[in-house]
Amino acid sequence: MKLIGLALTGLFSLAYAGSVDPAEYPDPEAAVTIIATDTLRDVAVAVYDRQHPMIYVNPIRMQRFGQQLGDFFLAHEFGHIHFHHTRANALNADRQRRDALMQSRELEADCYAAATLGRSDRQAVLEAARFFGQLGPYRFDREHPAGSQRAARILACLPAEQAPSSNP
Repeated sequence: MKLIGLALTGLFSLAYAGSVDPAEYPDPEAAVTIIATDTLRDVAVAVYDRQHPMIYVNPIRMQRFGQQLGDFFLAHEFGHIHFHHTRANALNADRQRRDALMQSRELEADCYAAATLGRSDRQAVLEAARFFGQLGPYRFDREHPAGSQRAARILACLPAEQAPSSNP
């Protein structure tokens, strides 16, 4: 369980970075640099900087999750960058407000991942919803919502399935 807790503080691996085209994600502020490091205690962490946004990933930790879940986790990190999430303004709040702000940011990044990745790989999003749903009320820390909250948000943000077009 500790590994899973570490996994969800940030999210994903360079092993999957090649399979997710950053151009798929709308409105990148700048090119996102993805740095693999097996010394990262988390699975992946996004660092927003206006000029040099980065995602650090631990490929060893993320390899265990598989391609689909990994793609979702990476899309989640792109969400943090897209929304310019930083810890700096959260640190001035009291603990309760800081935790609530951080939880809302996690849900926002989950929604971004579901909405963007759901257009090209619906199954990856469903896999993430299943993963978090299995966690139920469990929370990895005060800054992350319960698994069931995350699963519900992911499903709510998943784009509707497109009906197959019929050409006469």
